[in-house]
Amino acid sequence: MTAAEQAGPGRRALLHRTSLGALALTGASAIRLMVQFAMLPLLARLIGPSEYGMVALAMPFILLANVLSDGGMGYALGRQRDVTREQEATVFWLSGAIGFALMLFCIAAAWPMGAILNQPRLPWLIVALSPILLMNSLTTVANGRIIRGGRFSVFAAGDLISTFASAIAALAAALSGWGAWSLVAQQLVLWACKLVWVSQAGGTVVAWHYKFEEAKGLLAFGLHTIGAILADFVSRNLDSLIIGGVLGATLVGYYAMGYQIVRVPDQLISGPFYLYIFTAIARATHDAGARAVQDLAVAALRIGSAALAPLFCGLALTADLAVPLVLGDKWHGAITPLQHLAAAGFFFCMCSIMATTLMGHGKSGLRLRLSILLGVVVISSVAATVRFGLDIVSAAVALAMGAVACTYIHVLGRDLKMSRRRLVLAFWPAAIGSAAMAAVVVGARTLLAQAPVWLEFATMVALGGLAYLCVIWLIARRQLLADAKAFAHAQADKEGAEASKPVAA
Repeated sequence: MTAAEQAGPGRRALLHRTSLGALALTGASAIRLMVQFAMLPLLARLIGPSEYGMVALAMPFILLANVLSDGGMGYALGRQRDVTREQEATVFWLSGAIGFALMLFCIAAAWPMGAILNQPRLPWLIVALSPILLMNSLTTVANGRIIRGGRFSVFAAGDLISTFASAIAALAAALSGWGAWSLVAQQLVLWACKLVWVSQAGGTVVAWHYKFEEAKGLLAFGLHTIGAILADFVSRNLDSLIIGGVLGATLVGYYAMGYQIVRVPDQLISGPFYLYIFTAIARATHDAGARAVQDLAVAALRIGSAALAPLFCGLALTADLAVPLVLGDKWHGAITPLQHLAAAGFFFCMCSIMATTLMGHGKSGLRLRLSILLGVVVISSVAATVRFGLDIVSAAVALAMGAVACTYIHVLGRDLKMSRRRLVLAFWPAAIGSAAMAAVVVGARTLLAQAPVWLEFATMVALGGLAYLCVIWLIARRQLLADAKAFAHAQADKEGAEASKPVAA
């Protein structure tokens, strides 16, 4: 009898629903990013760097407050085995009150921030975006219910609905000449759709009950989660505020556009791939021993770097072709920052993989400290170099992220009691493949210097990608296949162990 058969119909149905939901969520993330990527050149041409930069200055305030808006209680509810209606009601009113208070705080702080950054239009943008905080906080209980039931397909459907609706709203507003307000409309429609869909699908029932003690434990768990998210937020957003305050809205628009592009690969894999690493490492930590955890840690870096390196390397090699072709000539100032930020994006993804490994190994506190370090180093590098211009700032961010990645490797090796050299050597397939890609692209570009931009770009993408794949196939295909099998084996062990547990009648 198989493990799935031993699990009983209820658990088989749950595993089936969760697996399909995870696949649906992965597909929805890919579609969402494709829509966003397709919208990027359209909105960039219709809005322009200055208007884009204005919203880039406003969004960090909203994103920072949005991290706090549910008190971190959504995931806390999701991991609970038994949750009473009274507890859900308490969480609903508590998170709603937090979201409403944060909304009022952002409105009150909008004008002082506009004065500090010398941007008189900024306060109105912050005020218009502030309802996002309340909308997000009101989804806390529904999110917890959906996570607890393993109904990830609900999130997938919500992502698709909100993405398409917000894209239509943004495009219609931009065509009507709304400028920066087109992006505001996009965000408001996005979160309104999420609120309606998740609340309906999660079956949120509003009850007139509130007792703080019922949510105290959930709030304590949530605060730890918030700490790590806040530290991560610092490294992703406050740099735009510093650049905008010193260099102005246009230059921060170039930087924000480049940063948004290099974050696409991380956004695509952050859900399914990081979750896959987390569950495999957690299972190996409990049952397979230290050696298995070490092997999986190396395999995660090898697979992740081999998959992501050609994207970032190719972007750096062809940015001068891609930017005018995709975004338009007025975005020419984003070329050099994008080339530098491509390296920063790769290092950030590697840090995320190592942070996920530490979380799976049960070291959430260590992950929090490393997240804080990452934020401090990146923001310090921006603050120290911003007066030298945007090109220097973006190069400093890339160097800072490289230094932080080295620190992550050192800490991960120490925690797993393994050689740092072994972790570093996990990058060798990606390094050799990237070198081959660079050699082919640089050589081919000299031959096609007089060709149309679109033809040169398409040729470089094809030749560079082919060169990378050929090298990886020749030097590392067996090792990468073995790495993939190791993760599959770890996941199968976990499923089998979970399925073989007795099910209460």
